[in-house]
Amino acid sequence: MSEKKGMLVWFSKRKEETVRVGSRSHGLVVQDAVTELNLALVAMSKGDQVSAMKCIERLMLSEREADRIEDKLCADVSGGELSVQEREDLIHFIRKMDQIANWAKEGAIHIQLLKETNALVPEYIWQEIEKMSSELIPAVKYLVKIVENMDSVSTETNRNIEAVYDQEKIIDGMYFTCIKHVHLSPMDPRAVMLIRELIFTIEMAADTCKACADTISIMLAARL
Repeated sequence: MSEKKGMLVWFSKRKEETVRVGSRSHGLVVQDAVTELNLALVAMSKGDQVSAMKCIERLMLSEREADRIEDKLCADVSGGELSVQEREDLIHFIRKMDQIANWAKEGAIHIQLLKETNALVPEYIWQEIEKMSSELIPAVKYLVKIVENMDSVSTETNRNIEAVYDQEKIIDGMYFTCIKHVHLSPMDPRAVMLIRELIFTIEMAADTCKACADTISIMLAARL
């Protein structure tokens, strides 16, 4: 297999088994995790803690499933026909993708802590954070589309990569606005600390989406 074309040929040969079924499934489970995080925040903004905790339970299940698929995918890639560098690049992408679900889990843990400590958080703060988290969902959807078309370098693939970058910029702008409003709010120091950590996890999830898109962009460009 040609070194420069190896990645694209390998994806083409194993599209059904490894990319469409494996990597796409992984991306969809990660998407489920960030969706449940958003739904938990919607519930918290409405004062519905019971529904929020149910969302978090589902999020934890999705995060564990993402870990399971990650392990299987990495094993499949390790046993494939790619060069050492190509395997490393692809495993790096898979693990980065899984980190998005890990950050969603971290966010869920902070929501639980806010509930368990009876922290008083203004409704408008919850609403701002919910809007911020809602922008993660399309970012992950674009990553899934990139994976689906990874066997070729197309205009659509490049458009989806740029869309991930756009989402990261949107979330980045919302991050600073949320942090500012948190510090201007009447919350006590404990609530401020926990809310800041929650906002940080969403920001890091967005940064990780961008890192995934960067990795794919580099992988594809290097093998043209």
